[in-house]
Amino acid sequence: MADGFRVNTDELEAVVKRLRQIQQNMAQTADKSSHGTALAESDFGANFSHATTLYQAHSRVQLWLKDTINGLNGLINEFGDKTHTANSAYKGQEAENEATMVKYQQELG
Repeated sequence: MADGFRVNTDELEAVVKRLRQIQQNMAQTADKSSHGTALAESDFGANFSHATTLYQAHSRVQLWLKDTINGLNGLINEFGDKTHTANSAYKGQEAENEATMVKYQQELG
């Protein structure tokens, strides 16, 4: 394939592996932000005029983190699945090309 192209399938697999590690780290962050920071409205104080505002802001940040991490997980899963499909296709095509070349070499003697 002098004028063709090559795809480094090992690098594709390495990228997905690194993304999966990031995904695991994000899962820990998601757990900590959801369960490790659970607060009741009363935790922000009594007779404090901004307690409700702080509690609502805390809840919004928790929801934002959850949504953001879920979105990133979806992107990583989609990219990982597409990369796996592409990687398999390239490896399959490579194996098919090699088999064809062996066949032609055998026919040519």
